[in-house]
Amino acid sequence: MRTVFFGNHTLGIRSLQALGRLTEVVGVVAHPDDPEDGSVYDSLYMFAKGVALPAIRGRGRDVHIHTFARQAKPDLIWIAGYRYLLPPECFGLAPLGAVNLHPSRLPAYRGRAPLNWAILKGESQLALTAHFVDEGIDCGDIIEQMEFDLGADQDVGDALRLLDPLYTAITERVVDHFLAGAVPRRPQDLASSPVWPNRKSADGVIDWTRPAGEIHDLVRAVAAPYPGAFTALGRARLVVWKAAAQGGDDGAPGTVLAVTADGVHVQCGRGTLIVGKFEFEGVPPLPELTPGVVLGRGGENDG
Repeated sequence: MRTVFFGNHTLGIRSLQALGRLTEVVGVVAHPDDPEDGSVYDSLYMFAKGVALPAIRGRGRDVHIHTFARQAKPDLIWIAGYRYLLPPECFGLAPLGAVNLHPSRLPAYRGRAPLNWAILKGESQLALTAHFVDEGIDCGDIIEQMEFDLGADQDVGDALRLLDPLYTAITERVVDHFLAGAVPRRPQDLASSPVWPNRKSADGVIDWTRPAGEIHDLVRAVAAPYPGAFTALGRARLVVWKAAAQGGDDGAPGTVLAVTADGVHVQCGRGTLIVGKFEFEGVPPLPELTPGVVLGRGGENDG
């Protein structure tokens, strides 16, 4: 079975490796030049070149991508971690269709940043879904779905580590279905499943009037390798990497109540956030976190 692979980054490589063991990969399409390649994530493009696979970079609507895929004559198109929509004419190139791996419990969290949104909304059970691709957004029939639990003290970095082996496992399982000639399909119920938008780094600004539990979920949702949740103090930005929520209302939202061995206690709209790991960004001299200081005041650093 001949396959063309569209993807990017570390998790894309996991799927490509599994695909290469079971099929003949005849082409790889990676993102355009990406500053995250080789720094935040492994580079899919460089990996493909390193194992002598035909590989190009490009956005889904670029004309040369369709030409590249057509000349490869694939039986199946496989997509993992590729953020661009493919042109409709690509779907007709492969007799077996196109399959995408989407890191959510579809039909929930269709669209962009599904892991971040799920954690932000307090979900404790996440998933990786393999589904057929059509002209819609993450709405084709489901083939396989692998679920996993995420603890309340775990963040998006932990979720990515838990997903790593699932990209290999689900690829192997779905390809086995194709090789056996019996691929299960389950239509999605899209009536109550909106498409979620992409998130920007500015969406990580902390609103201290929100409940501590919500702010804790924000911290978890945008932790490393994402830019982090942040607040302002003077002309500096305070990035919060780890935190915990607890009860108690002892001051105005954003007020530092205490600095203890377990972290900086900050009053929220309801409850207290204990900031356990943080860093300041800005021009020295940087401010100090002491009781009575109010966070979220700082001009351009508010968002």
